[in-house]
Amino acid sequence: MEEVEELLEDDEGKKKTVRIERILDVAFDLFATRGIESVTMNDIANKAKIGVASLYRYFDTKEILVVKTATHVWSTRMQDVLPNLVKPKYTNADGYSQLEVIFALFVKLYEKQTAFLRFIYLFDAYAVKEKIPKDKMSNYESGILLVKQIISVAIQKGIEDGSINKKYEKCGDALYFTLIHTFFSTAQKLAISGNLLDMDSQMNGAKQLTLLADILLAGLK
Repeated sequence: MEEVEELLEDDEGKKKTVRIERILDVAFDLFATRGIESVTMNDIANKAKIGVASLYRYFDTKEILVVKTATHVWSTRMQDVLPNLVKPKYTNADGYSQLEVIFALFVKLYEKQTAFLRFIYLFDAYAVKEKIPKDKMSNYESGILLVKQIISVAIQKGIEDGSINKKYEKCGDALYFTLIHTFFSTAQKLAISGNLLDMDSQMNGAKQLTLLADILLAGLK
């Protein structure tokens, strides 16, 4: 009898997980397309085909839902990137070459997941405007810290193996933040308003990011 009850509880837990993931995917699509502030809980419930009361049972407030969506989306998109960073071809490469791989993967992410970069830009602005406490952002930050660790390890490896100029040895985290903030701010701008003007459409966004990555990496030699 206990085993049956455990199986039923496990099955219900899986169904709940599926429901929550569907809600988060729906919220992401709406937020990325229409902007976070303009989307209501009713909008999300309607598109997810559930009652708004049910939505509130899973997420007490819109703020909680927005943060959970950001955490979910960051985690799922990184699953497309991380498997490439455990292959022998990557792990056996020097630090500079590892950074080349990482930037190339982020360019591919831009090509395939422009909505993701658009949403993260909107989320950052929303979090600042709503003054979301840091403790509520901890799970979201964990995903970013994983990426930071991977890139920081590559930088340190490059300094140690000589593929990156040792003058950067004393820069610490400043080098990481400078590289990533420069690259991602450009990627997000392209995702938000890449074709705002006629002249913008003359240059492919992925090509611009590839060139920027080359420039940033060349400065490390």
